Amino acid sequence: MTKHSSPYVRCFWTGTLYLTNGKSAAIHCTHISHNLVEVESPFGLMGSKKVKLELNAIHEGKQATIKAICIPSADILNEHDKHYIQMQFHSIAEKERAFIDTFVKARS
Repeated sequence: MTKHSSPYVRCFWTGTLYLTNGKSAAIHCTHISHNLVEVESPFGLMGSKKVKLELNAIHEGKQATIKAICIPSADILNEHDKHYIQMQFHSIAEKERAFIDTFVKARS
């Protein structure tokens, strides 16, 4: 199991994952932290070294669209024939990271 330096919490936000080959997938987030995010996707990375992630985030009635460039570290086919993809945030706005940090802190 991977050890995380910041709390890693369950997350059910939906969004879109954009691959470098032009494909996009409707995804949902399963876990999130200050540096990492895990999503479930209907298909894998198809060789993408970086991906664009957009999440429709909500916390305590406030909504935000989280947009980030991520570097994938794992793509695992799960028992539901979905791809479980773990990624590290590479490029994300401070305002969006602060929204994530507030969400994580409230759940840890």
